[in-house]
Amino acid sequence: MNREIKTDLGNILSLISCADDYGFHRDVLFDAFREMLDDKLSEEEIEWYSRKLEAMDGFGEEDYLSCKKRLTNFKNKYC
Repeated sequence: MNREIKTDLGNILSLISCADDYGFHRDVLFDAFREMLDDKLSEEEIEWYSRKLEAMDGFGEEDYLSCKKRLTNFKNKYC
């Protein structure tokens, strides 16, 4: 059985940025995310999502920096 599952960029970046927090920092999962992103993740997308997170209630500059670092590390290793 093969069915198409759709999501948006924000959801994928959310999963990447919190994977380590929940013990899911695995190459197999990150390879799947890389495929979902079509092997591309731009600095602008990283900045957009990190700032979006920072603006949420209960989050701040430290969360922005942590998220940006995690997404940049993902980009450098998998994209």
